[in-house]
Amino acid sequence: MKFRTFFSFVIGGMAMTAFAQTGGYQDGVDYYNAERFDKAKTILEKTLNDPSTDKAISYFYLGSLELDNGNTSAAADNFNKGIQANPAYGYNYVGLGQIALKNGNKSEAERNFKQASESNKKDASLMAAIARAYFNVDPTTYAKEIDKYIANAMKVSKNKEAQIYVLKGDMAKASDIGQAAGFYEQAIIYDEESGDINPQAYVKYANLYNKVNPEFAIGKLVELNQKLPNSALAQSELAEKYYDGNQFTKAAEQYGKYIKNPNHFQGDEQRYSGLLYFGKKYQESLDVANQVLASDPDNEYMQRMVMLNKAALNDYAGAEEAAKKLFAHTNAKFTATDYTTYGDILGELKRPQEAVEAYTKAYELNPEKNKQILANISSMYNDLENDAKAVEFMQKYVDAGDATLNDYFILSNRYKNLGLSLPEGSPERTEAAQNGIKYIDLALEGAANKGPLYRNKATLLMVRDGADTTPELIETYQAMLASYDEDPANKEKYADAYKTAYMRMGSYYMQQGDNAQAREYFQKVLDLDPQNEPVKEVMKKL
Repeated sequence: MKFRTFFSFVIGGMAMTAFAQTGGYQDGVDYYNAERFDKAKTILEKTLNDPSTDKAISYFYLGSLELDNGNTSAAADNFNKGIQANPAYGYNYVGLGQIALKNGNKSEAERNFKQASESNKKDASLMAAIARAYFNVDPTTYAKEIDKYIANAMKVSKNKEAQIYVLKGDMAKASDIGQAAGFYEQAIIYDEESGDINPQAYVKYANLYNKVNPEFAIGKLVELNQKLPNSALAQSELAEKYYDGNQFTKAAEQYGKYIKNPNHFQGDEQRYSGLLYFGKKYQESLDVANQVLASDPDNEYMQRMVMLNKAALNDYAGAEEAAKKLFAHTNAKFTATDYTTYGDILGELKRPQEAVEAYTKAYELNPEKNKQILANISSMYNDLENDAKAVEFMQKYVDAGDATLNDYFILSNRYKNLGLSLPEGSPERTEAAQNGIKYIDLALEGAANKGPLYRNKATLLMVRDGADTTPELIETYQAMLASYDEDPANKEKYADAYKTAYMRMGSYYMQQGDNAQAREYFQKVLDLDPQNEPVKEVMKKL
C-alpha cells in the first residue's frame, strides 16, 4: 500500500478534539478567516469563557459559522449575545444584516449595517465586512452595494485597508487565480506597513500557489511562522503543506513544534505519531500514541500505531495486545498492512497457524496488490511443516509474476522439503524434485553466488534419482566447487559442503573403478577433517 493511502488509515479522520486552550480565542478567529471552519468552531467554543476572551468577537465568529451552515436561528442567537457583550462592536450587527439579506429583507439589513457603522463611521475594515455580507448572500444581485462599500473603504483608508484586498482576492479566485494572489499580497503588504501581520492573507496566498508552486507556498508559510511564531494557524498550515508536498521529515519536525501549541488538535498528534513511525522513530511515535490513548483509550488509530511501533521495536507481546484492541473495533475498516503486521507478530510469537489466518485476510482484501503475502503464508506453512501448502502458496506467488532469483531459490527449497516427505521411488516424489530442479536452474541463470544453489540442486537430484552418485550429481558438485573456489575463504565457510562433495565424488570414482581419482577426493576430505575414521578405512582399502 502506498504511504499516503496507508497513512490515512493510520491517522484516521483527524479528530477535531482540541486540548487545553490557553492559546486564546484569536487562534479560532484566524482559523475561521483562513476557512478552517471545524478547527475555528472547536477553539472558539473552548475559549468562550476564558477571562482573556473578547466575547463580542467570539460570538460574531460563532454566529458566522452557524450562518455558513445555514443555521440562521443559531446564528442570530450568537450575534445577539455578541451585541449584549459589547454593543460598540459593530460586526454582530453586520451578521444580523446578512441574515436579513438572506431572508429577503433588504431594508432591515440596511438598518443593521447602519447600526454597525454608528460606533465608527470611518472603520474601513467594518465596511469590508458589510461588503462581504452582501457578497456572501448574492454577489450578482448586490454588485452595486458591494462596489459602494469597497469604494468607501478604499477612500477612508487611502487604498490601504487589508480586509478589502482579502475580500477582492476571495471574489477573484474563482475566475483569476493570478489576480486573487495579487490582492492577497497587497493585503499582506498594507497590514505590515501598519505594523500588523495578516495570517489569513498569507494562508490564502499560499493555498493558491500550493498546487502550481508548492515550494513557493511553503516559503510564504515559513515567512509567516517567523513573523507569528506562536500562531496555531501558521504552524498547522506549514506542517500540512510539508505533508502535502511529501516532505515527511520536515512535516514531522513541524508537527513536533505545532503540537506544543495549546490550540492544536488530537488529529495533529495522530498525524505526528504516524510521521514519526514512517521516519523510523518508533519509540517517539509510540510515546505520542500512548499520550493520545491516555485521554482517548478507544482510539483505534493510535491502537494501530502502538501495534506498528511495538512490532518494529520487537516487543511482540505488547504488539499483540495492541492488535487485539485494534481488531476489537467491529465497525472499523482494516487495511492489509494491519493484517500483515498482525501476521508478522504471530509468526514471531511462534503461532504460525494464526499467522496464516491473518495473512489470508490481508491477501483477500486486494489479491492483485498483496501478492507478496502469498510468500508469507508459504513461510508459515513451512514452519508448520505442511510442505504441500508451503509449495502451493509459494508457487502461487511465483506464478503471480515479479518473482526474484531468491524467490526461485525459496520455491526450489519448498519442493525439496515436499519431495523428502514423500515415499522414496514414488512418482510424486520425483515430480516434486524435478520441479525444484526447474526453479533452482532458473535461479542459477542470474545468481552471483552460485555455490549454495548448486548444493541445493545436488540434494534435489538425490531426492529425484534415489541414488548417491550419478554423473549429473557429480557435475553439479563440480560446478558447486568451482563456484566456491572463486573465494579462498569459502573453504572454511562452507567446509561441510566441501566435505560432502568430496565424499560423493570419491564414492562415485570408486564405483567406477577409478581408484586414483577416488583416493584424490577422499584425501581432500582428510585434509579438511583429518580424524574422519570412515574415510581413513576407505583409504586403506584403496
